[in-house]
Order: sequence, then C-alpha cells, then structure tokens
Amino acid sequence: MKQQLGGLEFKAMPSGAHNIDNDTVYLYDANLYGVASYSKMSVQNAEERGVRMRSVGVLIHNHHLLHVHQHQLTNLVRYVLENPGDYTQLEKYYQSWTGDYLITNSHYLSSLDLRYPGRYFEKLLSSLGPLLFTLWKAMLLRKRLLFYSPPPAADLCHLVYCANFLLTHSEKLRGNSCRPYYFVNIADTNILSKELSYIACTTEKVMETKSDIYDLYIDNGAVTITSDKLKSLLRVTKGDRIRLGRLYSAIRQPVSCDDTPMTVEDNFYTFFSQLNRDIATRINRLSISDECRLSSQDLSDMGLDSSDSSFLNHLLESLDLDMVVSCSCCSFIQ
Repeated sequence: MKQQLGGLEFKAMPSGAHNIDNDTVYLYDANLYGVASYSKMSVQNAEERGVRMRSVGVLIHNHHLLHVHQHQLTNLVRYVLENPGDYTQLEKYYQSWTGDYLITNSHYLSSLDLRYPGRYFEKLLSSLGPLLFTLWKAMLLRKRLLFYSPPPAADLCHLVYCANFLLTHSEKLRGNSCRPYYFVNIADTNILSKELSYIACTTEKVMETKSDIYDLYIDNGAVTITSDKLKSLLRVTKGDRIRLGRLYSAIRQPVSCDDTPMTVEDNFYTFFSQLNRDIATRINRLSISDECRLSSQDLSDMGLDSSDSSFLNHLLESLDLDMVVSCSCCSFIQ
C-alpha cells in the first residue's frame, strides 16, 4: 500500500542529529505511527565530508507496538551504515512482519516482550511529581501539551507514550483522547495550530516561541501554562498530592490482589484506568438523573477532593452538563 508522506525525513533524522551519535524517534505521519533509529559513523571520504548518517524506521497503525521494533532497527541502521546501498536486510525485516509470515510464525511474536520499559513511567513520575496530575487534568480538558528537551529525542518520545496512559478509559468521559503526535518540528506548526487537543514533543527550542499552538509546555519537569485561567484550574491541589501518594503506593505493588505479577506499566495503567472510570461512572450516572449538584461524597467516590472543585466544574462545563460541585467543604461554586 502506497502512502503519501511529507517531510518524514526531517522527523526520522531531526534537527541537531549531527551533534549526537545515536537516537530513537517516535513520530506520526499520514495516519500512521512510526519509530526510527538514527546513527552516524566517521568515514574517510570527501563526498560524505567525513561522516555518514542514516536513519531506518517502520510505520505501523498501533503506536503501542513501536517499541517492539526498536532493538532490531538499531541493528539495521548499523548495517546500512556499514554496507551503503545494501538494503536486503531491511527488505527481509519488512517481509518478516507482513503476510503469511506472521501467521506461520506466531511463535516469533509470542517470544517478543510487548511490555513497555517500566523505567520510563518511573521517570515521568519522578520528573513531574504532583505536576503529573496537572497534565492529567489538562488532558481530560482536551488541552494541547508539548514536551521539550535538547537532542536526543528518545527519552522525550518515551515520556509522551507514558503520558498518554493518563487518559486510560477516559473515552467513557471525553470521547476521543488527545492525539499522540510524538516528535514534531517547526514544519508541523500549521498542523498543530488546527488541533484542539494533542500531546507531542520536540527538540527544537524555537517551538517555545509558538505559544499559540500549545496550552502547556513541559521542559525538564517545569510546566508552563499559557492562560491565566488555565493556571488557576490546573494548579497543584491537596487532591493532587493525595493521588500522588496513592500512585506511588500502587506502582510499588509487585502483584495484584489475585497474585498476578504486575509491572510498573500494569500498575500505572490500572491506577489511571480506575481513576478515570470512577469519574466517568459517577458523572454519567448523575447526568441521567434529576440531581444537578455533586456532593462531597460524589467527589470522594470519583477519587477527587474538595480542592479539585474548580477543575471538576470546568470539566462538567466542557461536557455541556448542567451540574455543579456543591458541598459543605467547598468555599465556592463556579
């Protein structure tokens, strides 16, 4: 199947790549997700000016499987670096993931470790602390999030993947979730300006000046919010700190209640799945009743605190629901 791809080479080999030896980039293009492995090596010829740079990648439909290809792509890019013009190994790898091969070689798939490296979930949590729940609230409110750091892009892309888990099961509440764009550059500003909600990352510092295309800018654990109103809604609350403590306790559990082994990814997924499901269930139940006010007990059942009232009122408003938070522990009703 032929795809119309535009500017893909600038994502597979992003700006600043000449300053690093290796990198891995996740990307989104033409309704497909991709992962590319970049590497460079010194060469003794004038035509290449002393250095050879290559990037090898794949495009697939399911971004949850990008990391499965990462190790082999690292080997393949070294191969094409050392054997310029020889793409036989790339063709073999492509064929190994297409057609009857997958059916007749299902044992190969079953041998793959489909789990995502847990250290990236831990890094997201340690770098943001309670601000992780600022991102969670922003994503539920369908805002635009842009992560930044200098090259390499690999860690950024992994953080975007992990942050996407904050919306687990939120489709019951919000419908479509934030689109994970992964790596973006200055050429994507027009596309991003048309998006109502997304989560992406960049290694291009100039993107920080384009504040009209994002609502939150995350740089090394520091979160910049463009709107004063949004700053108030997304401020760290007592409820955020309570949930942070619960999350830390959850991800340290090696097994579930039925003694099933649990990874960090499993626990991260389960925590936000339950949190989002509880909020959706309570709101949906009240939306079909005559009750238009949420009590302190309703907040507690959602895993929220009275300090989350402002955020919750705004969420209800964004859902076009005629409900407000009203409880004795709240000092205001929006």
